[in-house]
Amino acid sequence: MHLLVVDDEAQILELLDLTLTMSGFLVTTARSGPDALALAQSRAFDVIVLDILMTPWDGFETVRQLHAALGPALPPVVFLSGLNRAAQVPDLGDALIAAYLVKPFRPSQLVEVIGQVARAARNRPSD
Repeated sequence: MHLLVVDDEAQILELLDLTLTMSGFLVTTARSGPDALALAQSRAFDVIVLDILMTPWDGFETVRQLHAALGPALPPVVFLSGLNRAAQVPDLGDALIAAYLVKPFRPSQLVEVIGQVARAARNRPSD
């Protein structure tokens, strides 16, 4: 499974890359929403793992931009946040399959959630 992992903090991005690669995923990283958009327009990903608190675009704006560019091809998204509560996930209708994971989390939790959203995307009825 090919993941796009997006976080503007280099150390966290490196840790996620290492953890997910060791869990058997093919990982591509991006340091910002605009970088993630450019990558997602150039290749396909199975799941996007995305920090919420980033600049210049936060995770929700990044998903809005990805949805505008990719439409129904938008892969499922796992939002990561240090906020103790689930923030308002953008309403993109049926186009967005998403999960929300609060930091800190165990690597096994992240792997499990990635599997859940990937299965949900595979089981989504096609138009």
